[in-house]
Amino acid sequence: MSIRLSFVCHARTEAQRLGRFPLDEPVEPKGLLKAAELAARLKKPVRILSAPETRAWQTAEALGEEVEIVPELGDLDVGEWQGLTLTDLLESEPELLAAWTSDPTQVPPAGESVAALCARVGAWLEGFREEGHFIVVTHPFVIRAALLHALAAGPASFNAIDIEPLSVVDLRRNGHWRLRF
Repeated sequence: MSIRLSFVCHARTEAQRLGRFPLDEPVEPKGLLKAAELAARLKKPVRILSAPETRAWQTAEALGEEVEIVPELGDLDVGEWQGLTLTDLLESEPELLAAWTSDPTQVPPAGESVAALCARVGAWLEGFREEGHFIVVTHPFVIRAALLHALAAGPASFNAIDIEPLSVVDLRRNGHWRLRF
């Protein structure tokens, strides 16, 4: 069985530009133009899979016609930190922020831990059985979790990975997951 998942990070949002944890916001208009340019360079997939958030499905629609929403690809739930910048949190909750950035089991208030995100994404990858090439449009945190799963690396390495808007990372499965550049 041969599976190729081309993970595409959604186009840039205002939250990314401002260094803020996102709300469910749209991508910046220039990002949609760049996504359409990227579509011309990507191999035609069986389907385009997308996280449910607006920024992801807008990017997915710019890449192709038929988009399937996959809830398991949803962004990390940062709970009460949505809309806040790291500077805001350094001023209001420095100990909690420090714990969250150093311990993947820490949970932001009313949110989800990085370890839980990694488990969710890993379970989705292990359950994915359709053959062929799929474009998967999602978020930097989700792509990080997918990479860690493919490399059999623990969530402690989560913050060592940077994912830029509209970057593409290929995972292939032929018996087990492999990262391909």
